[in-house]
Amino acid sequence: MKHDSTTTVWDKYSCSKGWQFQLTKAAKIVALASALMLFFPIITHAQNSITGTIKDKATGDPLAGVHVSVGQQVATTNSQGFYVLKNLKPGTHIVTASLVGYKSEQQPAKIVNESITLNFFLEEDLIFLNEVTVSATRTESRIADIPGRIEMITPEKISLASYQSVDELLTLIPGVHTARSFGLFSYRSSVSMRGVSSKEQGRTLVLLDGIPMNKADGGSVNWNLISTREIERIEVVKGPGSALYGGNAMGGIINVVTQKPTRPLEGSVAGSYGTYNTKGVNAKLAGKLNNGFYWAADGLFRNSDGYITQSIADRLTNPYIVKSTFEEKVLHLRTGYDNGQKLQADVDFTLFDDVRTTGEKVYQPQGNTREYDTYQLRANVKGVAGAVVWNVSAFFLNEDYKRVSEWMKDDYTWYDVLSVRRDYGLLTSANYRAGRHTFTGGVDLRMGSVDASDVYYTSTDRVDNNGKMNFYGFYLQDVVALFDSTVNVTAGLRYDYARFFDGQFQILSPSAETAFMSQYQFSQNGSESWGALSPRISAQFKPNGNYRIYASYSRGFRPSVLDDLCRSGRVKGGFKVANPNLKPEYLDNFEVGGDYKPFDRLRLAASAYYSTGKDFLYYVSTGDSIDMGFGPRPIMIPSNISDVEIYGMEAEFSATPWRFLTLSGGYAYALSKITGYKPIAANDFDLTGKYLTDVPKHSFNAGAFLRSHIVNAGVTANYTGRMYINDQNAYDDIVLSNQLPAAFTLDLKISREFFGHVNISLNIQNILDKKIYESSMSVGPGRFMMLEVKANL
Repeated sequence: MKHDSTTTVWDKYSCSKGWQFQLTKAAKIVALASALMLFFPIITHAQNSITGTIKDKATGDPLAGVHVSVGQQVATTNSQGFYVLKNLKPGTHIVTASLVGYKSEQQPAKIVNESITLNFFLEEDLIFLNEVTVSATRTESRIADIPGRIEMITPEKISLASYQSVDELLTLIPGVHTARSFGLFSYRSSVSMRGVSSKEQGRTLVLLDGIPMNKADGGSVNWNLISTREIERIEVVKGPGSALYGGNAMGGIINVVTQKPTRPLEGSVAGSYGTYNTKGVNAKLAGKLNNGFYWAADGLFRNSDGYITQSIADRLTNPYIVKSTFEEKVLHLRTGYDNGQKLQADVDFTLFDDVRTTGEKVYQPQGNTREYDTYQLRANVKGVAGAVVWNVSAFFLNEDYKRVSEWMKDDYTWYDVLSVRRDYGLLTSANYRAGRHTFTGGVDLRMGSVDASDVYYTSTDRVDNNGKMNFYGFYLQDVVALFDSTVNVTAGLRYDYARFFDGQFQILSPSAETAFMSQYQFSQNGSESWGALSPRISAQFKPNGNYRIYASYSRGFRPSVLDDLCRSGRVKGGFKVANPNLKPEYLDNFEVGGDYKPFDRLRLAASAYYSTGKDFLYYVSTGDSIDMGFGPRPIMIPSNISDVEIYGMEAEFSATPWRFLTLSGGYAYALSKITGYKPIAANDFDLTGKYLTDVPKHSFNAGAFLRSHIVNAGVTANYTGRMYINDQNAYDDIVLSNQLPAAFTLDLKISREFFGHVNISLNIQNILDKKIYESSMSVGPGRFMMLEVKANL
């Protein structure tokens, strides 16, 4: 019997959850942001500024992506090598220009109520450690001055590498593992590092311009939300960063830094077409005014006819399998004010709307689908008060997750998941220099909530789960420079307090479909809370610009996610029960490393680390099983039950044999093992001595990047070693092994600029058309090609 889907879940959702109200609210925010962008251009007047172009000293070619700074104010050159620094105080300033692969250069500039022109001609070099990073210390610092392993993906690599989403760029960094097997067709992606399982995105903190992207409900990050057109650079801090950022920073920190407009008017229009009839259109318009105000608008639309992701075995047994497709629309609006060192303010609004079909269709118009409709508002204000540099950021993220699930076994089942996830917070920092000391401190407040329902349409059931969590953090760090900065010592401490409350799991109008869940209902009367102390101590010896060595100790922690605290439901392989009494998990990391530059065109780097984890969260068997319509399945509960030991090392090189060619490569080794396990049931399998899932033991990457008048090109190679599939490291009947096979991919991007304004590029991912599998033996898209034509103002 075919079921009528005319009255869909969205109609019911608009009444039960206030969806129409949320749309109205989002529309008001869009209107307000648009009004601000129209208003700011009206207030214009001349200010002191420095403008100029930066070129290669040997060839005279303009250099894009050069960092130009005066004090705390930083600008970046465009494709014509042009930069502008505005709203400067009268007086003499020191202007610094730096670009990876070139020697930094400084020039004095005297301003007396006027604008001046200052041009640079940079000489080739390979001093990568002079790049500026913010995420490692929550203030602007040179990588060379930070005792730790900090990586940066520069504007040059971003422009030359082959990628379709921001997280794919991270494969350029040794030891960073990106789990996005289906490419653009993936409805979720996870990035991890340092031997921490990619099963949990919540163990790696992701920032967008210093503001957290991890959601409190599941710890996940919607990477599709971040526009690939807006990236200026990506900073990666390896190892625990909880001493500055609190939870989620167990494995490391990823900070995506976006571009700001640098010219009075700039923009572009691009169209793309590729494999599986994948089409995209992107438009951007932006400008920076003489009085310091700037604005930007960026829009993206793309979709694809898709391909069948399921294994051959699934296709033979399931007649309802169809192609997995996607369609997404993204709108970014941004406005701000930049008065140099005195005051910088920025407001950013993002609206994201997508639908991704997951490859099975019985009766519903699009079959099984997932949607992550989101609106996000971010604001940042930075200024100087005397000798203190301060920063305040605020954010609000609302994600309306919708999932349609239907299948036909003995009979037809259809239910929809409707989940409203909200995260908001206030982050503060202050930086003060006193002699050899640089103090950084601040207070962070974050809140997260989930309000979700599973609504059944082939029965009377509705399953609700709700929960809220608040986070409060206080931190202080001191960086001491000794012996003319030959020795740097960093010490930091942070305390976090978290509170979980209003937790609930209940079933309304139950039937046989959900009867087995009834015993797991609960309604929280009070609250659960916990605290965590995260120290860090590190030291570095850097006698000159040719080498440095460092050693560090740091502690990271991660609180549980709301999904484990308040939701019981189906998971892969069984049924999981909510556990509102979960505590945080901890990771202590010891690390040594160094960098060496034997000559100007070569840099070598290596790090080794040892980590011990305590109270790691795992799904463990309760000893019971349940029949959910597919035969007996184990009942599992998330628990703090295991101790973990991780050994690892990373080595990499960067070289510029000729001025037009940059080479890079790296190797990473990670061994992650469970050293202590506390079973909660007599028949629970002892995992002691087993390896963590989704952690490759061996991985390497390599890249070659070519710049010339004729063509620009980037070739990258990535190898990801075998990974264990399940916690017991047992043989899997689907994969026919206990490990997923290793994967090797080769990617290429070639591009050329015509007439100074038109750029044509070809991206080819997975040139060798290798099959990339997930644990269910679902397969990736294989070779994927995309041709793009872009016109710049």
